[in-house]
Amino acid sequence: MPRLSLWNPVKQNDYKFIDRIVGEHIYAGGTGVHVHKYLGVHAENDGSDPTRPSSANNNSEVFIQDLLFLENRDRKYSKDIFELRGQYNMQDNDFDLTQFGAFLANDTLFMNFHIESMVEAIGRKLMPGDVLELPHLRDDLLLGSDDAINRFYVVQEGSRPAEGFDPNWWPHLWRVKLGPISDSQEYRDILGTGEEEGDLRNLISTYQNEVKVNDAILEQAENDVPYDPQYRQTAHLYYDESVKDKPAVGVGTWAGGDAPNGISVVGSGEKFPTSGVNDGDYFLRTDFKPNRLFKKKGTRWIRISDDNQSQWAAANKILTSFINNDNFSVATDGEVTNEKTNLSKVVKPRTDN
Repeated sequence: MPRLSLWNPVKQNDYKFIDRIVGEHIYAGGTGVHVHKYLGVHAENDGSDPTRPSSANNNSEVFIQDLLFLENRDRKYSKDIFELRGQYNMQDNDFDLTQFGAFLANDTLFMNFHIESMVEAIGRKLMPGDVLELPHLRDDLLLGSDDAINRFYVVQEGSRPAEGFDPNWWPHLWRVKLGPISDSQEYRDILGTGEEEGDLRNLISTYQNEVKVNDAILEQAENDVPYDPQYRQTAHLYYDESVKDKPAVGVGTWAGGDAPNGISVVGSGEKFPTSGVNDGDYFLRTDFKPNRLFKKKGTRWIRISDDNQSQWAAANKILTSFINNDNFSVATDGEVTNEKTNLSKVVKPRTDN
């Protein structure tokens, strides 16, 4: 008589029988789940930067986009929605008692899926990065909106639960740890950019409200500070240049090219005049940014002040034009280059000797 053994290295009919029973159990008692399948990252044009996805030989789910921060920011999700059945225990503001105290853990879900049904539907197991949409948590009573939205969660971890093994030591269940998604760059394929009125980003986040608040703050700031904060109106003030320790009126800031003490500017341009000027005359150089006022003294042109009567602009506007600079520069030999250059191209690594 052969020795009894529940373990069998080959999945036989008993495994198929138990697996079918487990699958029917999950289907009958589980809730519907819409799966947004993670595919990888969006391809970029710059193939010389090793941190960009275009330089990867195999841009798949396991590819790491940014090797420095070990993250995938430009995630790509399938346009097809896959439907599964999942099962989890409903929570009622349960507390997670840890060494740091009691914390609410109702934003974290642990959901079980039937492995065979899952692989048959999406082609693989659920992995970190996949987004699950739960219709049974649909909120159709949103204040200020007639729309109804489902609850979205992202898969953070996946493993085989202990209760998913049969007596023959074969697993049938796949448990994933879920956390709510955030309004961030990773989920633009699902939430949208917020530019369209119907984007989910406008419904489940405060993006549009934050944009309106920011625009209102900038508008009020432009009204309160019409010019650069360093601008001061000094053209109507006079001082004696021969007085020792005289106040710096007209020096540093001035109004629209006016010289101190009501003196007229003899001219303006990109070059200093070579004739027709006397000692003490003022000239405005328009090739400086901002324009700069000079005074002739002997053989020298002395800087007097800069034109700070420019319109005030928020720093984020300047940074946006700098970071999102898509302009091209044409060299004298006709070569066209991007004005925005990646730091990895400017600073090349060298081997220590």
